[in-house]
This record gives sequence, structure tokens and C-alpha cells, in this order.
Amino acid sequence: MDDTKYQLIGLIGFIIAGFIFIAVGVKYGDALTIIGSVVWIVSCLVWMIPLVRLK
Repeated sequence: MDDTKYQLIGLIGFIIAGFIFIAVGVKYGDALTIIGSVVWIVSCLVWMIPLVRLK
């Protein structure tokens, strides 16, 4: 496996963690956790763009 695939797997894990944190924030009514998690997920998606862009 090349480095790009490892990076993608890691970023997918970070995105899954972000969704888990959103669920925790919703459960406990913590807006800051929800906002931080959304920023986390969006940042991971932006980070993924150059990895999945067609060459």
C-alpha cells in the first residue's frame, strides 16, 4: 500500500471519530463539542481533496 492509501484510511478514521463526538455533543447538549466536531470533519474533508483528486 502506498502512503496515499494510509493517509486516506487515517483521515476516514478521524472523520468517523468526528461523527462520534457530534453524537456525544448532541446527547449532552454541548454546542461547543458539536461545532468543534463539525470543524474537525470539514478540515479532514479538505485535507482529503488532494489525495482523491484525479491526476
